[in-house]
Amino acid sequence: MDYSELVYAVRRGDMQTANQMCAEAIPILEKYLISNVNATPEDAEDAVQKMFEYVIPKIQNDEIESPSGLLSYMLSGARHSYYKIVRDFDLDKYAEIEEELVAEPEQVWNLVSEDQESILLTCIEKLKGHYQDLITFLFDHPEANTKEIAEYFEITKNNAWTRKHRVIKQLQDCVQQYF
Repeated sequence: MDYSELVYAVRRGDMQTANQMCAEAIPILEKYLISNVNATPEDAEDAVQKMFEYVIPKIQNDEIESPSGLLSYMLSGARHSYYKIVRDFDLDKYAEIEEELVAEPEQVWNLVSEDQESILLTCIEKLKGHYQDLITFLFDHPEANTKEIAEYFEITKNNAWTRKHRVIKQLQDCVQQYF
């Protein structure tokens, strides 16, 4: 979809058209973040809002050089806003959230049964390399906590927590496709 009209509407001060175009873009941008960077719906909504808070002043200040490329600019801006949200996650609250959200280490083993083993191996082969390494580590060390995962892979605790839950979700989704 061409969002160059959004640029022209903002420049003309036609807020009705600008608001309508933004309203049409919001679900598209949110779905992009949810499907491509695994954002939660809430984080996607926040990231899109922050992106508009950045993009609209850029349009008003005539800093958008290519109105026809606005969609690409908004997608990139929304993605960067999401990454900033994840990066700036309040680590003081992390311990509380981790206790609430992290399931027992045995959660990985709940995926496994004799019937599912071959399916699980197929799904593991479909994972990206770093996710394959992580899931192999989790199977070898099911008791590993977030701190141990972070130390082993030399990443932050927040990144370890995020990767662990993403890889488990990807495996669950893949396994579900076979049933």
